[in-house]
Amino acid sequence: MAFTITDSGVLSTRGRGAAKIAIEISFKDLERWARRRRIDTPKLMQRSFGRACSALRGKLVKVMKSAGGVEGVPKFKDFEDFTKELRAKTGRSSPMGGVLADRTNIVAYKKNGWQIIGWPDHLANWAVNFQDGIGSTQYDPFQNDDDRRFWHRLGIRDVPRAYVHNPRRVIPEPFGAYVDKYLISWAKGAFYKELARQMQKASAA
Repeated sequence: MAFTITDSGVLSTRGRGAAKIAIEISFKDLERWARRRRIDTPKLMQRSFGRACSALRGKLVKVMKSAGGVEGVPKFKDFEDFTKELRAKTGRSSPMGGVLADRTNIVAYKKNGWQIIGWPDHLANWAVNFQDGIGSTQYDPFQNDDDRRFWHRLGIRDVPRAYVHNPRRVIPEPFGAYVDKYLISWAKGAFYKELARQMQKASAA
């Protein structure tokens, strides 16, 4: 059984093709049913809000895997031409952001009543530098003759004298503004889907 939020209620579907059955239950009917069954709706809404918050980690993972362009985050500026050529020559296909795009490095947890979404503390500098477009200040390979000769030997003819680091903002903004705009509606969606699920289960009993 699958549940989908519509403009006026919850659409439940099951089966496929000619055997597919779809039933839509209005929000008002779900609320009336909940009152008759004495469902603890405040508690259910609280759980639904927590479920919506838990889903934020997956949304941030999607942002990083897609290099922006989803979940309210603008598309990241593409790699510079030198980087594209270097990645092609070395066979590198890791997503933009490197370790920041690894789903295992994106965390979600509660702290002092707040839902925290982002990267762990040991990646704080990586996250700040990536988002602000700051390169390493300790070592510049573009000024090192050995590194430049290595790149030329790879077949890269045009090696710049400095690398362009582009800012690619994610959190707290613009991802935070996107979450603020839709979190309540996501929680309400989870709330009504759960009511529909319970109604279907009760009618089948």
